[in-house]
Amino acid sequence: MKQLTKLFEPGKIGKLELKNRLLCAPLGALCDLNGIFTPHGIRQAGEKAKGGVSLVNCGSSCVLYEGRAPVRAANWDDKYIPMLREVSDIIHRHGAKAALQVVHHGKALSQWRTYYEHPEEIDVVGPSAIPWVWNNVAPREATKEDIERLVEAFGEGARRIKEAGFDLVEILGGHGYGICQWLSPLTNRRTDEYGGSVENRARFACEVISRVREKVGPDFPISFRVSGSEFIEGGITIDDIVRIAPLFVKAGADALHITAGAMESTNYTNPSYLFAEPPLVPLAEAVKRAVDVPVIAVGKIGDPFLAERILEEGKADFIAMGRALMADPQLPNKAREGRFDEIRKCIYCNNCWDVAWRQRVLKHGITFACTVNPALFREEEFEIKPTTSPKRVMVIGGGLAGMEAAITLAERGHRVSLYEKSDKLGGQWNIAAMGEGKDIYNTVTQRMLHDLARTGVEVILNKEVTAELVRELKPDVAIVATGAAPRVLDVPGADGPNVVQAADVVAGRVKVGDTVVVVGGRYLGMETALSLAKQGKKVSLVTERELGRNGRWIERNIKMTLKDRLIEHGVYIHPFSPVREIREGGVMVVQARELTFLKADTVVLAVGSVSQNRLIEELKDIVEVHAIGDCVEPRDAMEAIGEGAELGRQV
Repeated sequence: MKQLTKLFEPGKIGKLELKNRLLCAPLGALCDLNGIFTPHGIRQAGEKAKGGVSLVNCGSSCVLYEGRAPVRAANWDDKYIPMLREVSDIIHRHGAKAALQVVHHGKALSQWRTYYEHPEEIDVVGPSAIPWVWNNVAPREATKEDIERLVEAFGEGARRIKEAGFDLVEILGGHGYGICQWLSPLTNRRTDEYGGSVENRARFACEVISRVREKVGPDFPISFRVSGSEFIEGGITIDDIVRIAPLFVKAGADALHITAGAMESTNYTNPSYLFAEPPLVPLAEAVKRAVDVPVIAVGKIGDPFLAERILEEGKADFIAMGRALMADPQLPNKAREGRFDEIRKCIYCNNCWDVAWRQRVLKHGITFACTVNPALFREEEFEIKPTTSPKRVMVIGGGLAGMEAAITLAERGHRVSLYEKSDKLGGQWNIAAMGEGKDIYNTVTQRMLHDLARTGVEVILNKEVTAELVRELKPDVAIVATGAAPRVLDVPGADGPNVVQAADVVAGRVKVGDTVVVVGGRYLGMETALSLAKQGKKVSLVTERELGRNGRWIERNIKMTLKDRLIEHGVYIHPFSPVREIREGGVMVVQARELTFLKADTVVLAVGSVSQNRLIEELKDIVEVHAIGDCVEPRDAMEAIGEGAELGRQV
C-alpha cells in the first residue's frame, strides 16, 4: 500500500512549525448563544488535537459586541481571554497547535438579531446598503469612522487570541461574511477608495491584515481565509482572487486558506456527496501559483490518499479537514498507522449542517451531530465499557441499526448473533448507496463488515427470524431491527401496472418508459428523477409540499445542488401538487385548487417508508426485547446508527 509521506511531513506557516500537513478546518458551534465555549466544545477541540492533526482551528470569534453572533466565540473584551485560554490549553495538552478566527459578519448579522433580548443592539453594517436575499434587509453603509472601528476591532481581537495562548490567528474573509462583502462586486457598490476596482475592493481586507500584523507583532503567524470564488453570477471569481492574493501577502498574511461560496451558495462552502471530486482544490492550486506563502486546501478532502496526492502534485501546502474529522477524530492517527479499514469515513451527507438535526440534538447540549459517528460531542457518554454480565444477544435485521448494535454489544463482551433474511447485510442503505455520487456511502457498510468480523459477531444470512425460532434458540436478549419497506400512495390506481417503487428503479429491478412522473420530493425522489433525466427520459417531479420537504426538510446545501441539476437536465418540478389519482396514461394532481393531468408511461413512487414491526409484539412475551431503527419509525441513517450505538451500550 502506498505510504503517506507528504501528509505527515513537517511544515511551517510563518515561523510556526507544524508536525504534519493535516489541519483541522474551523470548527463551528463550540460556543453557546452568548459566545462562551461549552464543556462539549472545549472537549471537542481536545478530541481533534488528540486525533493527530498538527493544528486545530476552533472556528470564529466575534470582535465587536454589537457584531456578536450565536455560537461564535466572544472576543470583544479582554475579560474573555481566560475563557479562550481554556481552549488553547486543552489543544496543547494533546500535542497540537491552536488557532482561532476573527470575524465580523456584516449584513448576515440581520438574521441573528432575533436571538437576542435587545436586537436593536446589533449593528448591521456593511460596505453598501445592498439588501440580503435571505431576508431583504439592507445593512447600514459603513462610514470612514465605521471602517476604522472595524479594522481596529479585528486587530484587538487578534491580540486577545495571541494573549490567550493560541499559536495562529486566522482572519475570515470568505463565505459571504463581512470582509467577503467588501471583496465582492455584488455587495460592494462603493465609489470611494474602498469600491470599484478589484484592488480597491481588497483595500478593507488588506487594512485588516495590516492592523492584525501590527497588533500581534512580526513573528506571530496570520492566515487569511478567503473564498476563491463565490460561485454566484457577478460575484467574486478565482481571477479576482489570483489578482489580489499577493496584496494579502504584502499586507502581512503568512498563509492563504482557500475556501469558497457565500451565504447564498453554501453548497460550495460545504460540498456534498454530489460533487465527484473536491471542487475547491483547483481554486487553491490557482492561488498557489500566484503567491510564495503556504496555501491551505479545504472542501471534501476526507480521503488521506487524496490529500497525499494533492500535496504531491503541488496543488497546496496543507490540507484542512472538517467534516471528515467529525466522522472520525482519530483519522490522522489511523492513517499514519496504516489502520485505514478502521476509519469511519465521512459520507458528505451534510446532516451535520442540517438545522433540523441541530434542533434534535440540542437536547444533549450540542449543536452538531454525525451520521456515521454517533459519539460526536458525546465522547465520554459513548465510551465503550466492558459488560459485567455477558449475555447471548440475538440481533434481528442486518441494516445499519442492527449492525451498529451488534458491533457495540460484541465490543462490550456480549455473545452476539446477527440474523438477516436476505443474502446481504446493509438493508435499505444498499439502495441509498446506488444513487449517483453515492459510492462513498458504501464505506459505511464496508467499515461495519470489517468491525463485525473484528469483534467476532456471528452473522447468519438468508434466515428470516420468527417467534418460533426465538423460542427455540432462547437468547437472553432479542433486538429487533427489521427496518421498513417502501410506502404506497393511498390513492386510486396506486397498485396499477404502470406504478413502480423508486428503490426498484435505482436497483435496476424494473424498467420505466420514456415519459416518467416521479412522486416524492426528498432525497430518493430527486435523485431518481435526476438519474432518469440523464438517461434521456422526459421527467416530471411531483411533490405534495415544497421541493425537499416531506415531514421535514432535506439538508439545504444538497437541496440547492440537486435542484440546480434537475433544472439543468430539464426535469419539470411541480411543488405543492398532491396526487389524487394514478391512471393508465399518467397522474392527476391538484395545482392551485385545480386538477391537472401529467402524462406518464411510468409513475415512480418515492413517498417514504412503512415500519416492519410485526415481530416486536410477537416477542414481548418470549424474551427481553428491544426495537431500534426504522422498525420503530422510518427515519434517516443518523438515527438508525445512533440508536444502535446507544442500545449497544445499555444492554
